[in-house]
Amino acid sequence: MEDKNNEDLRFLQLNFIGRILAGFTHEIKNYIAIIKESAGLMGDMMKAGKSGKEESRQYLEIIASIEEQIERTMELFRHLNRFAHKMDTPLASFNVNDGMEELLALLNRSANQRKIILEKDFQKDLPLIQSDPSMLQFLVFCFIQEKLDTLDKNSKIILKTTLINGTVTITIIPHGTSIEAAVKGLCTPEIYDYVMKQLGGEIIHKKEDQGTQITLPLSIPEIFSGVGG
Repeated sequence: MEDKNNEDLRFLQLNFIGRILAGFTHEIKNYIAIIKESAGLMGDMMKAGKSGKEESRQYLEIIASIEEQIERTMELFRHLNRFAHKMDTPLASFNVNDGMEELLALLNRSANQRKIILEKDFQKDLPLIQSDPSMLQFLVFCFIQEKLDTLDKNSKIILKTTLINGTVTITIIPHGTSIEAAVKGLCTPEIYDYVMKQLGGEIIHKKEDQGTQITLPLSIPEIFSGVGG
């Protein structure tokens, strides 16, 4: 049974990576398209030989727009680079907020397509934890993706981190109207349990007025207690 779970998990992780890369490439294409359009507009203005005060202002606005898109592109590349390197370290000391920030950035396009807002509520100065950062991102991705598939547009998903009783807790809180999903969630209950055994935490489903909260407590090694990320 464990061999099957491990095989299924590897397949799902490849699916996870594929979805992240698909969203990344689409975002990059959008940024490059804006840069190309802005550069073309500037070229047309220069060919027209316009060099008045108004044109100079427009040139500066176009340059600022290009610089903004380049910075967005570079920031997305930085997120993807850190995302990739996490797979090289199955056991590492890391800051949960950094990993969740990265995940939200890479999921932004998927959420925008569904007209759902991804919001963060991170507790500052969380201590480092020792765990598998890539596996944790995969697990949280599964929960968020499930909510993206079952929430109506104009909904919101809050990703919250807190330090409670010596554990770092991640909570995924959906706000909005649920709809019947066209497809089942990426992970099965068996895979969730299998992953949590490897991470050493637990999943708690809480029924509240605002929806279902899924909390993933992760033990903090004593040697890292109180260390900032």
